[in-house]
Amino acid sequence: MPEIMIHLDTKVYSLSAVKKTAYRIGDRATARIEIAADGGAAVRLTIKDEKTRPEDLEAEFLQELLDQDLRESISRETEKVRNLLLAHAFSGLSAVDDAADHREDPLGIGRSQAMGR
Repeated sequence: MPEIMIHLDTKVYSLSAVKKTAYRIGDRATARIEIAADGGAAVRLTIKDEKTRPEDLEAEFLQELLDQDLRESISRETEKVRNLLLAHAFSGLSAVDDAADHREDPLGIGRSQAMGR
């Protein structure tokens, strides 16, 4: 099967993003990731079927890599706001409401179900 070798600068793309990208195309290619002596990454893609064109897979890999790297950047940039929103959302919640009475039906749901029978 055809192989594609892609050399990447790990100062531009994180190794985590490279791995996520390799996983995303795993249905069409097997990826082998190696760290080069210069600190960069080399990705060898072995295509699994004849229908996949090497140039299309390489273009898709690079596009997906950019997407994954940007997702990681956005996640880092918005982490504090996301954590603040989650903390606020769950701050007033209790796992158990001891004062609740299961026999109360403030919305009349039990009556409407009884009338539908």
